[in-house]
Amino acid sequence: MTDQPLVHYASRTDVGMRRAANQDSLAVRLCSEYEEWSRCGHLFVVADGMGGHSVGDLASRIAVESLPLAYFKIDAASMSERLMGALTAGNRAINDKARENPEFADMGTTCTVLSLSSEGAYVGHVGDSRTYRVRDGVIEQLSFDHSLQWEMIRQGRATMDNVDMLHPRNVITRCLGPDQNVTIDVEGPFDVRAGDQFVLCSDGLTGHISDTEIGAVVSSMPPAEASRLLINLANCRGGADNITVVIAHVEQYPGIPGPVVDQPEVSKAPTAKAPSSKKSHQLLGNMSLIIFALLATVGLGLLASGQNSYGLLLICPALILGFVRLVVSTSQASEENIASEALATTEIELQGGDMPALKSPYRSAQAIVNDKFLDFLAEAQSELTQAAKENGWTVDLEALSDLQRYTKAALNQNKRERCVRLRAKAIDALMKELYAKTRRS
Repeated sequence: MTDQPLVHYASRTDVGMRRAANQDSLAVRLCSEYEEWSRCGHLFVVADGMGGHSVGDLASRIAVESLPLAYFKIDAASMSERLMGALTAGNRAINDKARENPEFADMGTTCTVLSLSSEGAYVGHVGDSRTYRVRDGVIEQLSFDHSLQWEMIRQGRATMDNVDMLHPRNVITRCLGPDQNVTIDVEGPFDVRAGDQFVLCSDGLTGHISDTEIGAVVSSMPPAEASRLLINLANCRGGADNITVVIAHVEQYPGIPGPVVDQPEVSKAPTAKAPSSKKSHQLLGNMSLIIFALLATVGLGLLASGQNSYGLLLICPALILGFVRLVVSTSQASEENIASEALATTEIELQGGDMPALKSPYRSAQAIVNDKFLDFLAEAQSELTQAAKENGWTVDLEALSDLQRYTKAALNQNKRERCVRLRAKAIDALMKELYAKTRRS
């Protein structure tokens, strides 16, 4: 087979609403020949320069320029080695640049890389920029966040529900650049099917938009429109950081799929079942206790009255039954301890523990258009429209009114994806005017 996959993609980066400069960078390199694709695969890269480091924008640019060059040049025996070598080369290039100039000494960048080849999908990453796969109404996070919050969750010191209260956000545990050596994660291969959509993004998006919302947008519209709406929505919610999104939609995929990675169970720890003989042990132990007490009482009474032979006949069986009771109790306690240890081990495995056995995908969520998301889109459009009227924005209010009418009709017909596309069109028109007003300087 000599056909390459048919992949449509869109890439977009935005400065956000609060930053003066964009420190994010991206790169996309599609193979032009089948031989190159089967050997290397299409490449997608997103890098987020460290805001607290000097010249983070330079670090991210070096990453997206040096990494693809090394990726296609390396003579590697496997895709994992190719990704590892490319990320290592990117780290070295940033570190070398920093050593040339003291002002660049602490610059760094996150980096997430997706490769689509005949072996399937591979993900290489350092930092907290993410890679997702959207398929059949589910969005899966394929990369592990190298952040303080995720490390605390992995160690069992926090959960997804309370980690925001215990540990600060946006504290990463590793990145490219500051050190000559960095630990790099490579995940995969993941199987790839026609219809799959992959999303690479910086934390400027995930800090404002949930996984479910990302999945709903990506599932509802083409990559170009989806990337535009995701950035607009992140900016509607404050746009606290630079925002970068790359979406790759796989329409046809002739490659050999990799193994299907099972979704890890993350609901609740199963209750460990005690051994099936527990009830019979309890019954036997209780019966022996009753008989022991009865025989011992009667036997002692006979001994007290001088009938020693009859008393001894009853005391001896009582002592035997007492020994049986002791053995049963010891066995039951031992089995209960084994059950408790099994439950504790299960909880450690699910919560992280000291040595967690985690594998990608690390978490998943529904990627569907629900009522809550539609309400959010309607509210965003309404507030932007009101701002346009109050501030005299040069927008076509009649066209916006028509879009509102079409949206209500689509909602009455339960065409949710059409509702999303119509809302997205209206929001984009309004956000363009907002950007023009706020970024004119």
